[in-house]
Amino acid sequence: MSERRDGGYFGITQNECKAKGCCCRPAAPGQQWCFYHGNPGAKCGNLSSNLLKPGEAPFNDTQLEKIKGYFLANIDIEGSGAFVAAPDHDTPGGNYYYHWERDGALTMHTLQRTAETLEAIEGKLKNYVTWVEKVQNQPDPHSIDIRTEPKYTIPDGKPYSGYWCRPQNDGPGLRAKTLTEFGLALLERGKPGDLDFVKEHLWTGTDQKHGGIVKYDLNWQAANWRSNGCDLWEEVRSDDFFWNRFTMRISLITGAKLASRMGDVATASKYQQVAKDVEATLMSHYDGQYVYESRNRLKDAVVIEAFNVGYLDDELFAPLSKEVLGTVVTLNDLFCNSFPVNKLDEQANVPGILYGRYEGDDYNGGNPWVLLTASLAQLIYRQAAACLKAELVSVDTYSLLQKAYDINTGLEGRSLGDALMSVADGVLVRIKHHVKQTNFHMAEQIDRNDGHMTGAEDLTWNYADILKAMHARKEYMKIRAATKVSVQQVLV
Repeated sequence: MSERRDGGYFGITQNECKAKGCCCRPAAPGQQWCFYHGNPGAKCGNLSSNLLKPGEAPFNDTQLEKIKGYFLANIDIEGSGAFVAAPDHDTPGGNYYYHWERDGALTMHTLQRTAETLEAIEGKLKNYVTWVEKVQNQPDPHSIDIRTEPKYTIPDGKPYSGYWCRPQNDGPGLRAKTLTEFGLALLERGKPGDLDFVKEHLWTGTDQKHGGIVKYDLNWQAANWRSNGCDLWEEVRSDDFFWNRFTMRISLITGAKLASRMGDVATASKYQQVAKDVEATLMSHYDGQYVYESRNRLKDAVVIEAFNVGYLDDELFAPLSKEVLGTVVTLNDLFCNSFPVNKLDEQANVPGILYGRYEGDDYNGGNPWVLLTASLAQLIYRQAAACLKAELVSVDTYSLLQKAYDINTGLEGRSLGDALMSVADGVLVRIKHHVKQTNFHMAEQIDRNDGHMTGAEDLTWNYADILKAMHARKEYMKIRAATKVSVQQVLV
């Protein structure tokens, strides 16, 4: 496999493959594998998927519905509005049957992002609002602000009473962002009762109920964004995590939109100013090669998740930026060489790469994580879409794309986008290779040596990031369908 480098793109024919100077052989009925012979591929083998038929997605509709079913089973537990991190009471890492504030916010955001209609999920989101109102008003036994507690018991919403890494300062902003988007969707829909619901629960316009659950969270975020707390992995402390600050920024800017819609101009202005202050600190996390999470945790794949969750379509850490691409190059090199399973998959002609958490991770043996690998796939689909929109990319950007994904030279527009889509497909195919053995139930981690599922069973965040990645693929295909392709792009 390492002697053959993928030379094709989505929908390539045998004649087009040969015209590119490539070799061609059938890979499956109706499918051609187009490759260059004699050139080494990426260090983890061929990232691009050569196992899918033209037009085939990494997960078919039946498989995706099964994954959605597992995802939904972990939401709105007992009608409480709570989500469960994993319905697993006994893992090497302990009991996962809690509502983590951060994970819950990201889960409910995924529910909104991937739903067909607002009406289909409105009941679960309103139950989540009830849950947040409950947990925000609990007494805190740890002498910190209740809004920064990491997790709560289900279904009573009490903060976890045992020792844990706290405070966790990303939670209020992430939760506020999810609920802000729900509030804005209700206002946009404008059905009878929608405005009243927002005024009653999300943004009261008065001091009643702390001004509403969104305002209550964002007021804490605006006042405390520099404060010291725990990282996303709940292991180290800092007052300057990239994940925290990049997601705080989008939360404040999104919240300012709701404040404006509710006529609270002063609060909207305050949030916008704090967001600018946060923004001014972000580029310091780029060391000229990659974006690091914190000074005490440099190479950390959480920044990939941050690039997806925190991006505002304003070019700051844009999908094709040197900061983002350089980070992918760095992490590809790190994780390719960290996990024997990546080499085994390469030898078995399975495309893609598996990502772990950070350099030196030894939790449960230090393994690849499904959610982070899926987050990489989501980012690459977004990069593919950005290539379609840009049509042409700079020489420097193209060079970084080749370092990251070992794509061909001379591609542009649709052909470049399709090449990147194939890379993202390959990443998901590698996940699928390991999770299909468990009927698509996804444990927290993939064993670093032999690739079996390990850690907490049915981790909700795994399913969320798979669904978001497949949603990003769907969005790419929509853009692709609306994009004209030139003869030059097809024949390059």
